[in-house]
Amino acid sequence: MQAKRREFAGGLPGAPVLMKGIGVERTSGPSARRTSAAARVGLVFFGLLVGVGMLLVAEGLLRLAGVAPARRDPFAGFGDSRPVFERVERKDGMAVWRTAVARGLPHSEEFLADKPADGFRVFVVGESSAAGVPYPATQAFSAWLARRLQGSLPGRPIEVVNAAIPGYASRRVLGVVREVTAYEPDLLIVYAGHNEFAESRQYQHLLEMDPRLFRLRVLLSSTRLYGVLERALGWDAPRQVDFDDIEDAKQMFAVADERLAGTAYPSERERGWGEQHYRWNLEEMARLMQDSGARTVFVSLGQNFSDWAPGASQHRAGLEAAELARWEEQVAAGRGHAVAGDCARALDSFEQAIEIDDQHAQLYFELAGCAERQGERQRAALAYLRASNLDRVPHGAPSSFNDIIQEAAESSNSLFVDGAAALAAGSSRPLPGDDLFVDPMHPNLRANQILAASIADALRQAGLPAPSAEWAEAPQDPPVEEILAADPSLRRQERLVRAASCALARRDACALAELDVVLADEPEHAWARQLREVVARRSSPGEVPGLALKRPPSSTRPPS
Repeated sequence: MQAKRREFAGGLPGAPVLMKGIGVERTSGPSARRTSAAARVGLVFFGLLVGVGMLLVAEGLLRLAGVAPARRDPFAGFGDSRPVFERVERKDGMAVWRTAVARGLPHSEEFLADKPADGFRVFVVGESSAAGVPYPATQAFSAWLARRLQGSLPGRPIEVVNAAIPGYASRRVLGVVREVTAYEPDLLIVYAGHNEFAESRQYQHLLEMDPRLFRLRVLLSSTRLYGVLERALGWDAPRQVDFDDIEDAKQMFAVADERLAGTAYPSERERGWGEQHYRWNLEEMARLMQDSGARTVFVSLGQNFSDWAPGASQHRAGLEAAELARWEEQVAAGRGHAVAGDCARALDSFEQAIEIDDQHAQLYFELAGCAERQGERQRAALAYLRASNLDRVPHGAPSSFNDIIQEAAESSNSLFVDGAAALAAGSSRPLPGDDLFVDPMHPNLRANQILAASIADALRQAGLPAPSAEWAEAPQDPPVEEILAADPSLRRQERLVRAASCALARRDACALAELDVVLADEPEHAWARQLREVVARRSSPGEVPGLALKRPPSSTRPPS
């Protein structure tokens, strides 16, 4: 029998080695064991090749069958597996680029697939402030800019495309700009910077992933097989960083415990790296535009200085107990004078406290309030700015970012629009407050109009897209009160987003006041009722603070 087995095996080319590996012919010793192990490795490798081959065949068949790839972006814009825009055909047969469903954005934009020969195409990139939050994109500054340009140059086909995405910091905005270069841009407008120190907390699991592993995962998620699994397992529901997703928002805005401890604020080293990366990303955006033959406009950032108190304050390092006691004594005296209406004496006390400790954000904010009431607008403006920059967990960008924006514009030969100065000039306060902002950093309707006007004026002076002499008089923006009266939902959205920001900042009285107004007009508003219950429960004595909101129906959640 053994002879027959050897005869059978010997009749097949290369069979002796394989037959040894499966025990048909047994020998002993190290050589045999090495041969047996090699055969097993060979079989495993062969099996892997067969498996991979079957997957590739399946992928090819799915592509031939026209199966679509996955719709949801599992990498939140950090990868390039899901474009911001996808080519579609409208009902009238016109081919356009339209905002891709995979990005789960609160607004949809579209522009012609075939750019007109004399067309001027503008893209606006940034975060929620540029996207238009809390309004639909039709009320964002990009839309007001489009009205101005089209009205001033009626014979020129002008497209202004809002490609801003809520929650994005400059790293992901740069990815959007890379894509935009493929759509024949003439001008890029950048308004971004408020999310630079929030993104690393929200997406730490992606930012710290090995780049090779990340790239492999992006590649796999682009396959049709992944798309089939996505739809079969229900992964295709759009998801985004949204005010209604409290677990995400807690990461983006930080909770009270972190604020009080000062642990959520980046260290000086982290802040330095953040500023360096921010600068590099802006410069790279301008370079990409230059390579595509387009210009870039960098717009400095505005925010709510006068009515949004610092989230957390911290004393200077090395403050001794005796010094702290004197500081507290002066602050208490200043607050007493302020309550009594004697701001002159209050300012004296506050200044004496600052001589002891000049690092406490809240003290500067209170000093600014008294200076404003005294009519000392310049003194108040400087103190409001100082309070914002010292905030241990700020809700906006540090003022140094506006210096970086201007420097990036100058170094890249780009246009610079001082949006922050335009907003300050349009405010009734020493620095903008609730008169121009819905919450810490989202411009209201009037602020969006101001930003659009300042950008349009800069383009006219620069002769873009036509010499200034060819521009007609810019159309007048309608009064804000008329817009709000015509669409009451806009006011509701303002209140909902402000309530969300107040709740996430643990400003419960503010959140409850806004929600009560919404519920007085719309008692069954599900999202408002749910948020109010959470805030009221958290504010009750003995309750453990916590935000555990469920995702509300899409028809009632505020945009972000």
